[in-house]
Amino acid sequence: MRSHQACEFARRGIRVAAAVLLAGGALSAIAQPAPLRGLTLQDQAARRIDAAAYRGRTLLLNFVFTGCSTTCPTQTLELAALRRSLPLDLRAQLDFLSVSVDPLADTPATLAAFARRMDADQPGWRFATGAPSQIDTLVQRLAATDPRQARPGPADHSTALYLFDATGVLRQRYAGVPVDRPRLARELAEVAAAHDRLARTTTAGK
Repeated sequence: MRSHQACEFARRGIRVAAAVLLAGGALSAIAQPAPLRGLTLQDQAARRIDAAAYRGRTLLLNFVFTGCSTTCPTQTLELAALRRSLPLDLRAQLDFLSVSVDPLADTPATLAAFARRMDADQPGWRFATGAPSQIDTLVQRLAATDPRQARPGPADHSTALYLFDATGVLRQRYAGVPVDRPRLARELAEVAAAHDRLARTTTAGK
């Protein structure tokens, strides 16, 4: 069962999403995941990634590094199984983004090999690396390491999963190990459906 705080967090997300859509009509530059704004990353195919890539998309973001032998492979395998289990129409609305916290070691080629090993080489799922300064900024924005650690290493990153709705609002942060696949599948569908309803309402009101 969700805590009261988690439920209130989700309700605030719905209200903010509604305000963005109803006040702005079509999705605008605001409707991008805020932590990614101003950052430029690179995926496993050496393609550019920025916040605009996820405008109007539901996004599930997590942090990994390919040298990990414990939680990262486990979590990635679970997410791969989850994504394959989702209905095709939901998968079409949903993006996964796994960001490396070890950018000096994790090149696009290294990430591509990791994705293949984890059965995560799937449409709609990108593995990202980038300049250390860009990765550090994203990690700080999402509080993905313990702030009490002066020099956290890759193994010190959070295993949390961050769910952004199609208006760019952070709707939920999940404890990522183990992955609560039934709950996550249900709430991914809820977030996507809420966006569809708001979009239809906005269109009908024009």
